[in-house]
Amino acid sequence: MKLTRLLIYFLILAAIIGGLYFYSWVLLYIVSSVVFTYIFNPWISLLERNHIPRLLGIVIVYLTIGLVLALCISTVIPVIVYQAHNFTTFIRGASEQGDIHLLKIQFFQNILSRIDIIEAKFPILKLHDQFIKLINNLNSTLINIPGILVKNYNKILGAISLIAMIPLIGFFLLKDSIRLRKDFLKLVPNRYFEIVIILMHKVDEIVGKYLRAMFYEVIIVGSLVAIVLTILGVDYAFLIGFLAGLANIIPYFGPILGVLFAVISILISGSPLIMIVYVIIAMYLIQVFDNNVVYPIVIGTSINMHPLIVLLTVLAGGWSAGILGMLVSVPIVYLVYNVLKVLYVNLKEYKLL
Repeated sequence: MKLTRLLIYFLILAAIIGGLYFYSWVLLYIVSSVVFTYIFNPWISLLERNHIPRLLGIVIVYLTIGLVLALCISTVIPVIVYQAHNFTTFIRGASEQGDIHLLKIQFFQNILSRIDIIEAKFPILKLHDQFIKLINNLNSTLINIPGILVKNYNKILGAISLIAMIPLIGFFLLKDSIRLRKDFLKLVPNRYFEIVIILMHKVDEIVGKYLRAMFYEVIIVGSLVAIVLTILGVDYAFLIGFLAGLANIIPYFGPILGVLFAVISILISGSPLIMIVYVIIAMYLIQVFDNNVVYPIVIGTSINMHPLIVLLTVLAGGWSAGILGMLVSVPIVYLVYNVLKVLYVNLKEYKLL
């Protein structure tokens, strides 16, 4: 009997490993769809509690999302695309005219004049040539962006496919979530049935609350940045708001990146340098509002992680996976830590550890 049981366990384990390997290429689709369901499931559950059938509630939420997206596509997204096009056109013009075009910007003229003063006293430093070389490298890097996009068109198409598939997979997860849970619980031995239900509920609460907080924060902060910069008269305000909203996911570094995007816009547009001061003050006030109003409302509490751990996590994520790593490292570590904490506390309480 023991041999038979071991053989069955081995076959089950082999089937799980084989299934994970077979479906590994769609793992990102599944994870993204699960995030999608965590964000929108509370709205569907709210409709269900008001005696609206779950399927009809899903349709209502999807129609609402579609209307919001249609509104964004017809209003906000064209503005972002237009501003991005203007920025690339500016860079293209800079590349065609070389560093002379960039040096017509007052900011670069001021820097170059100060460099010339220093070089007159210390000619051995050759700062003038180094500055021109830096400008040329900047041009080359920015000009190569369209070429990079062309070379990586397969990845771009894959990203488009991912975005298109998330709502479809999410639909089935939302529709059959209860049945999927029941099917899973049928596999749980009676001894662990109660603890598994408690763990599922608490993990759902932690993961869902945090993911929804991140989603709402991106929208709110991005919108505030776009509106405030538009009022200040900063070029590419909606594009900067979009980028700043995404960057806000990164603790500590995100707000700095948002300010950096705005400062770059001011410099390349030739706006008065006093605008940099206004932008820094505005972005600081937005962060104060976010930290003291938005975040406590959408999540109810701050991340229970020491600032040093958060900082090291961001740095490690950036080192291992670049900007994407910086974006997802803290959420992943936070979620894993809290899930393990819930598992440990409850398993110990039920004397299973």
